[in-house]
Amino acid sequence: MTKMMIQNLSPHTTEESLSSLFAEFGNVQSVALARDVMTGRCGGLGFVNLDEQYSGAALDALDGKSVGGRVLRVTYEKKRDAQIFTAS
Repeated sequence: MTKMMIQNLSPHTTEESLSSLFAEFGNVQSVALARDVMTGRCGGLGFVNLDEQYSGAALDALDGKSVGGRVLRVTYEKKRDAQIFTAS
């Protein structure tokens, strides 16, 4: 499973519309949207879990594509390494 990050989504984006956008490339396991706390609408950022074998095709096809009047930025979510801080 590959987690993809989608930036610059329209405020009118829903989980269903984002899922159907990625579903043409493979099995979508889950979709999550960052929502504006005041309006409850999409805050421009979303995450899609897609079968790994299809993620490259989805990235190539959707990164830079205009959807809902916005040009999407699609990337793989970067995993952050745990940092250990020690007292000197």
